[in-house]
Amino acid sequence: MSNVARPPFVVCVPMPEGERFAIILPETLIARTFPPKRGEKWSDAMRRYFESNQLFTEGRLRVKLSEMGLNEAAASEQIQRARKMTEMNQQVAWDHITNIGYRNREGQLVIRKTEREGSVLGQRVFILQCTVCDHEYGANGSEIYDRLCPKCQDGPPGLPV
Repeated sequence: MSNVARPPFVVCVPMPEGERFAIILPETLIARTFPPKRGEKWSDAMRRYFESNQLFTEGRLRVKLSEMGLNEAAASEQIQRARKMTEMNQQVAWDHITNIGYRNREGQLVIRKTEREGSVLGQRVFILQCTVCDHEYGANGSEIYDRLCPKCQDGPPGLPV
């Protein structure tokens, strides 16, 4: 196995103030998320990793990539790929998970959207109801797909409602 580090890749993060970019280093990603901490889901480890990344404007990103040894063409390619992935993600119907009435495989039902900012950057709080025990609690939209009830399924504590 080679000791050569894999090149970084860039992700585009839409923000209210405009797009921002994160530089992802594969070795760092793997080292910080695998194996997940005891009792932590891999998706939570990934979320923790992405929340710890610094976000850059395009100009600052180009400077950082240059400092990492990428030439202008390679930096432009990374930025273009990141924008294309963001555009694709916006076209795919991810929104169905946050629709009122969506029920995940664990029996957590989306009953209401709120305007409150979630505990994860760029997330909104949704009110979920457990169809097993009827408990209602708040959750980030990004958690809905695999969320467990905090009352009867040992899920993480819900956000205040």
